[in-house]
Amino acid sequence: MHLRVVGIGFIVAGLTLAGCTSSSSGKGPASPAGEPRRGGVATLGTSYEPGSLDPATCGGPSSFSHCEPVFDTLLRYDYAAQKMVPQLAQSFESSDGKTWILKLRNGVTFSDGTPLNADAVMFNWDRIRDPKNLSPAVGAVAGVQWEKVDDLTVKVTLDKVNYQMPTKLSVQIGCVGSPTAIRSAGDQVGSKPVGAGPFTLTKWTRGTEAVYAANPNYWQKGRPYLDGLVIKNIPDDTQRQNAFLAGDLTLGLSVRTQETKTVKNAGYQIIGPAPMTAGTGFGMNLRDPILQDADLRAALLGALNAQQIEGAVYPGDTAPDALLAPGNPLRDDKAGLYPKFDLTSAQQHFDAYLKRAGKSSETLTLTAFSGSPALEQGAQLMQAQLSQLKGLTVKLDSLDIPTVVSRLTAGKFQLIQGASNLPFNDGLYDTYHTGGTLNSYGYSNPTVDAALDVTRTSGDPKVVAAAYGKAAGEISKDPPLRYYRYLTPVIWEQHNVHGLTTLTLFGSGLGVYWENVWIDK
Repeated sequence: MHLRVVGIGFIVAGLTLAGCTSSSSGKGPASPAGEPRRGGVATLGTSYEPGSLDPATCGGPSSFSHCEPVFDTLLRYDYAAQKMVPQLAQSFESSDGKTWILKLRNGVTFSDGTPLNADAVMFNWDRIRDPKNLSPAVGAVAGVQWEKVDDLTVKVTLDKVNYQMPTKLSVQIGCVGSPTAIRSAGDQVGSKPVGAGPFTLTKWTRGTEAVYAANPNYWQKGRPYLDGLVIKNIPDDTQRQNAFLAGDLTLGLSVRTQETKTVKNAGYQIIGPAPMTAGTGFGMNLRDPILQDADLRAALLGALNAQQIEGAVYPGDTAPDALLAPGNPLRDDKAGLYPKFDLTSAQQHFDAYLKRAGKSSETLTLTAFSGSPALEQGAQLMQAQLSQLKGLTVKLDSLDIPTVVSRLTAGKFQLIQGASNLPFNDGLYDTYHTGGTLNSYGYSNPTVDAALDVTRTSGDPKVVAAAYGKAAGEISKDPPLRYYRYLTPVIWEQHNVHGLTTLTLFGSGLGVYWENVWIDK
């Protein structure tokens, strides 16, 4: 199928995105040539599951990989070509970065027979904007207006030039659900998703697995090749590894080096790691008056020993020393690095804070993930490290992953075990620009804002790359989220799996496009 380039304006902007290519390693055989085989059920093991499959929530962390099989997406990012390509959309074009024309494919229907047209897209985007739906992608439609041109065309107008707008239609606002099904489902919409994707959800056992069946009316004729798909929730990394090695999983998602080395040494294919700006770490809500104090932040950052956490929880990985990982072509060490671990200096900063605040002690609450042994251990180590500051008490508030994500999105935390998983460089703007759509930390830095503005308004790839490097270095000096580990997600693949296409995601790191996957039984 010939894929048309998405937008004149985005041809230039596409060069500024991270080069996201998937690579295989290991001892497994290469995929054989020939016609794909039909039938079979693929099983993916992950460490998480979303709280809802409402399309309005599908652009959030931990949701998209469960949503995409049902909904597909308007655009996709072609990692090899490093540009956006059409999917449910036929094209998304702009000549000035401000006015965009979305053209939909003719004849596409949702699995319930409802046509996927301009009205359906606008209905879904209206729901994302509606505050009562609590969409994590609500910021992606801020300053965006849309209007119907004809049945298959939507005019999108931005309040500011943004050549990176197509990235939003690939993940954040790319999932479109059937308006008929949404209206019918009422408050059960999160459990009864109906889309135009290659699969339909047939059963969802919360905390265990989601089961999907092939959509016989999928718009790409002859796809999918699989009869079904199962996504299993296995939070423990070792259990997920053992399930894969036992043949109980067709694919396994991992973010830990230990298990991946074991799988690779056993002769299996490894897809990844995904080249993305991503990590897990220690976050601070700068909207909190206490955390607006520079000395207090310096004390907390100086007391954090990322090397210790890395060695204890993720042995074999490299502890982060800046927002961007070593080897990232955008990284500029001269622009700034993370504060170093120095408990003596950290105590001095903390004492200065207490003296100025007229206090003899301080108590802070760290909101953290539960349900994942690695995340729980990381949170406990952070609590212990920060508690070494004399006069500081750190309380640990451990919650399930969807609740922590909800707290983060709503800004209802003081300290948090945060994660920032950005599949596109434009995610830096969303996360760190004042008022950015993913800026849950209340971070605001005029130098960073100016640099990130350039990344959206310039058509010169070199200028954009330099601006990203400057912004990332400046953020590293006093980060609202200080990684204690870089996220390096991979997918383990059984030898009989072919046609796999991966994508980088907000939240989970790597995901899968399923319509071309087939199993050689």
